[in-house]
Amino acid sequence: MSGHRPQRAKCNRLRKGFGAGLSQMASLPHLWMARTLLLNSSAYEVSIEDSGAHRTQLRLAVEQRLGRLCAANLFLERPLYDSSGKEIPKTRTYTTPAAGGPTYPDGCPPADILDAQISIGLDKGGSPSSVKVVVGLLNQAAPNRLGNTLLVAVCPCEKDKYEDVAAMIRPYRAAVKYLLRRDVIVGGQRRAARIFLTGDNLGITTVIGHKGPNDSRPWPTCLAAELPTKAHLALDLEFGAMQDLCCTHPPHHSSHLVEMGAALTTGGRMAAELGLSVHLSIERPQLVIVDPRRIVPWPVHLTIGITRRILRLVVEILIADRSPLAGWLFADTLAEDLFEEAGVHPVPYHGGNFIGRHCGTIARRRDIMCRGLHGRVSSIRVSAFTRAWELWAGLVPTLNRTAYIPRDEQQRFASDAKAFMGLLQREFP
Repeated sequence: MSGHRPQRAKCNRLRKGFGAGLSQMASLPHLWMARTLLLNSSAYEVSIEDSGAHRTQLRLAVEQRLGRLCAANLFLERPLYDSSGKEIPKTRTYTTPAAGGPTYPDGCPPADILDAQISIGLDKGGSPSSVKVVVGLLNQAAPNRLGNTLLVAVCPCEKDKYEDVAAMIRPYRAAVKYLLRRDVIVGGQRRAARIFLTGDNLGITTVIGHKGPNDSRPWPTCLAAELPTKAHLALDLEFGAMQDLCCTHPPHHSSHLVEMGAALTTGGRMAAELGLSVHLSIERPQLVIVDPRRIVPWPVHLTIGITRRILRLVVEILIADRSPLAGWLFADTLAEDLFEEAGVHPVPYHGGNFIGRHCGTIARRRDIMCRGLHGRVSSIRVSAFTRAWELWAGLVPTLNRTAYIPRDEQQRFASDAKAFMGLLQREFP
């Protein structure tokens, strides 16, 4: 309200309607005073550099926001789970090392220590196009809601190339490194900082020095290949391929990132000299070293990408079973039906894809896609495609939600996601 600066008379009438002094609504002068104190805080200091606008005190901004959550009794403990799905009790408190060195050199606090869970990631988009550095505080009810995140930087560029991202993150590298290895103060108590790296696939791979999601080891969280190849048969036999849903793929570890960072910077060596079996697609110095087990892609990108892929699948089915012309004609008809019956349409700022909430609408109105196949392809195809949409419709609400997901729903989601991918592999190879 103070930001809109309403007229004093209108504000007084509104406050009087809520009970004046008997209500919990502050007077307008008090709101203006609070706003001035807030804006004068060091946590809100901004510097302008060639790469964009940056907060100068990242750690202070994070601690201030966490302190406000504690003061309002909105700070929530977030549990961690072991491999069997059992919650790990947090029984230890953070202690500062006597020598003053890093408490956790690899950025991985023990699972049983009291912590504050913090995410950092890159968000692309807007008009004009820009890349934002966003910090999320996970110890609250809806950590992904826009108002609950912390905007750290706005950088005017269209793509998150390695050189550009390096310039964006440079002002925060020391602060992030401190958080990874040390602590934050939350409500007067020191806690370990547990950092998660978020964003889309390309942004995540750029930050940790990975060559990209289309490389031989396409995903930085595990060492599996996307598809087995003759050229890398030995590595594929050791680490497996993502298409094999029955295989437990070896995870990537932060120790490998540390080793590669040393080899590529202080060692002065090139990734090509080391070979794929050594660098495992980590071919550039890391901008931030985060435990790969703490890498979490933003769900909205998964929602948009998979929805687009299933919509393309129905066109490919018609092309395979009938003709290319039948597929493209059906694609035009489907686009019109989705717009007229479901009110959804692609948008230019998502690369011509549907936005997140439209993906949820499409999943709920899956009958539009399924009914179009009747009489055009075999009943077996129609049944398999309908079942795929049913499984996907059950996954979208979990992906496209800002709230924390309970453990039982996480387990159901994992089971349904495996069934969904297995169905696609069997019926639409």
